[in-house]
This record gives sequence, C-alpha cells and structure tokens, in this order.
Amino acid sequence: MPAAEATDQRSIEAPNAVAVPGAHAAARRLLAEQLPILRAVARNLARNSMEVEDLVQDVYERALRQIDRIDLTANPRGWMVTVLHNLHIDRCRQRARMKPHVPHDDVPLAAPEAREAPIWASITTEDVRRAAAELPAELRDAYVMFALEGRSYIEIALALGIPKATVGTRLSRARARLKELLTAQLRGGHS
Repeated sequence: MPAAEATDQRSIEAPNAVAVPGAHAAARRLLAEQLPILRAVARNLARNSMEVEDLVQDVYERALRQIDRIDLTANPRGWMVTVLHNLHIDRCRQRARMKPHVPHDDVPLAAPEAREAPIWASITTEDVRRAAAELPAELRDAYVMFALEGRSYIEIALALGIPKATVGTRLSRARARLKELLTAQLRGGHS
C-alpha cells in the first residue's frame, strides 16, 4: 500500500487521530500549555492545594493516554476542563457516600466500669466433675470422654459403640443438664 493511501486509511479508521510522527510532541506541548488554566479552574472547584494538584494530574494523565484520539484542531482546553469538572463531581459524590473520617486519636474511649465477677466465674473443674457425676450414665460417659479426657467424637463413638451423631446429641443434652445442676449449685451456695 503506498504511503499516501496508508495516511488516508488511518484518517478513515480514526478521524481524530494524530497522523504525523512529530505530532505527539506538538500535542504534548499543546496540552502542557493548558496546565495553568486547569490549575485555576481546579482551585475554584477544590480550594485544597493537594486536591487541585491531584485533579490536574489526573486530567493530564487522561489526556496523554488519549493523545491519539484528541482532535487538536478542536478545543483541547474545553475538553480538558470538562474532564476536570467531571472528575471533581465524581470525587464529591464519592466523598458524600463515605462516612466522615475521624482520626482514632480524637475518639474518646470510656474505660469499662469495674464490675463484680459473674457468679459462674467461681466454678472450678472439680465443681464440673462433681456435677458430671450426677448425670445419667449415657450422658456422663460421653461428656467425661469429650470434656475432661479430650477425646474426639469418633473416638467416643468407637468406645461407646454408638454413631458419631449420637455422640453430639448426648454431649448437647449433657451440657444442658450440667448447666441446670451448676446453676442450682451456685444459687444454693451464694443465696
């Protein structure tokens, strides 16, 4: 394909594309000339110097990424100001959706008031052993093997010759009965 036809083909595929090799440098210069205006517009929108610079940098970055698609004969300044304005609006919307940031140093922490130890804090392992001795044999065996000897459900099931699911049921029933026994013991001892 001859060079003239290749240039025409590129302008058909992307009519706003820059076709000349040195055009990138010229486009960059043209975009860089807009920076003071972009900063002035950003200052009117943001009023925070850090945010102003962030907005201008983001606009310039987008312009450089799309340098081949920008029509430099049109109004690049207008395009960049529009992008800047839209970015600012997006950031305002994002901040509105976020909860306000409160530095952890500014949050007063109230120390919890000292409370009496709960009544169940005085239960010892020996109290649990005595209460477990009062359980029916089928519940006691499963509970002692699990809680006091540290055996697994499978080991208990094998030792007692019962299904694994039955071990879980017996442990649940044993815990409920122990709770009743220990609560009665605590009420009787602390009344």
